[in-house]
Amino acid sequence: MNNFKVAALVGFVSLLGASTVAMASEQECQKLKNDHDVIYASKGFCFKDPDAKAKYGNDNCYTTKPKFSEKEQQRLDAIKDRQKELNCK
Repeated sequence: MNNFKVAALVGFVSLLGASTVAMASEQECQKLKNDHDVIYASKGFCFKDPDAKAKYGNDNCYTTKPKFSEKEQQRLDAIKDRQKELNCK
């Protein structure tokens, strides 16, 4: 019986740890999306995504193909790479 309790406890702790990691990943994915969208919004991008459209609006948008500085493009590339690592939606 003791072995069963230990195994159950280990399983629960593992599950709890996995869900904590998943929540942290979701939060990081959301932050990455926000960082991405801020860069695009600052360039007058016209959003199609309903969440981004609601958050940043399209009242002052003027392009669907914004131009980025080298530094902005590097940041966007880093965001994209991290989103892939985390399997963000």
